[in-house]
Amino acid sequence: MMASMTQAEKQIVSTRKVTEAMIYEALQDVMDPELNRNVVDLGFIQEIDIAGDYVHLDIQLTTPMCPRAEEIVQMIKTAAESVEGIREAEVERVCMRGA
Repeated sequence: MMASMTQAEKQIVSTRKVTEAMIYEALQDVMDPELNRNVVDLGFIQEIDIAGDYVHLDIQLTTPMCPRAEEIVQMIKTAAESVEGIREAEVERVCMRGA
């Protein structure tokens, strides 16, 4: 199981290019603890940028003052870093576009 491997082992095992689809698949399991729906279906993921073994995600939560924001950010980071080929994930909260 990839989640139990060290980062060095993940790098050695990884032979395929990481895609947005792979990241989205991992994020399907991240549930908003208050809404009990996954962050993908809720539209929280605004942008995914992948550069080699690094991924940057821009997310927008339901409210800027979300009481569980840090918990959700950490769950998204953990899920993204569980993808084979990803060594580091950064999650940034962004403001509503067009507001």
